[in-house]
Amino acid sequence: MDHQNLKDGVQEHHLIEYINEFRMHGVVPWHTVKDIFIPVNKKEKHHWVLAVLSFSKRCIFFYNSYESSGHYAAVLTEIEKIAKIIPLCLQACDFYVKKGIDLQNHPRYKDKESSDMFDVLFEDDLPQQPSGSLDCGVFMVMYAECLYYGHKVIATEFDPNALRSRYAALLWDYGIRK
Repeated sequence: MDHQNLKDGVQEHHLIEYINEFRMHGVVPWHTVKDIFIPVNKKEKHHWVLAVLSFSKRCIFFYNSYESSGHYAAVLTEIEKIAKIIPLCLQACDFYVKKGIDLQNHPRYKDKESSDMFDVLFEDDLPQQPSGSLDCGVFMVMYAECLYYGHKVIATEFDPNALRSRYAALLWDYGIRK
C-alpha cells in the first residue's frame, strides 16, 4: 500500500486517529512518547508477541516467547505489515514535524525515505515459554512491564502462574480503586 492509497482509504483515517489520540481514552499522541508498545496476535498460531516501535532508532523491536521456525515466519509477516504501514501513517499525519525529527539530518532517518519500512530487530535471549503451554500472553505482558520500567528483559526462569496471580491482583486492585 502506498502513501496515496493510504490517504484515500479508510485505513488512514482510523490509524491516524489512534496516532493523534482521538480514538482511545487514556492515551497520548504518539509524538509525545519515546516508544509505542504494540501487542500482536497471530490468530492462526494462537500466539501473542510484543512489538516495540522505537522512533529514536527507527525500528521495531520484536519480543517473542516461543522461538520456532513455524512461529517465527508467521509472526514475521505480521510485524512486516506493521513496519510498512506505520511510516506511511506517520508521514500522513505530520508526525515527524510534531516529534521534531529532522528527516534530512537525523542519523537513523537521513538515508531513508520517510515512507520506507521501519527496520525489524529480533530480541534474543528472552525467557521462553514451554512448548504447548499457551503462556505467550503472560510472557508478552511481562516483557512490556520490564521494558516500561526500564529493565532489561533477562533470560531467566519466570513462573507464569505467579505472574497470572500477580496480574490478577493488580487488575482487581485497579478495579476497586476506580
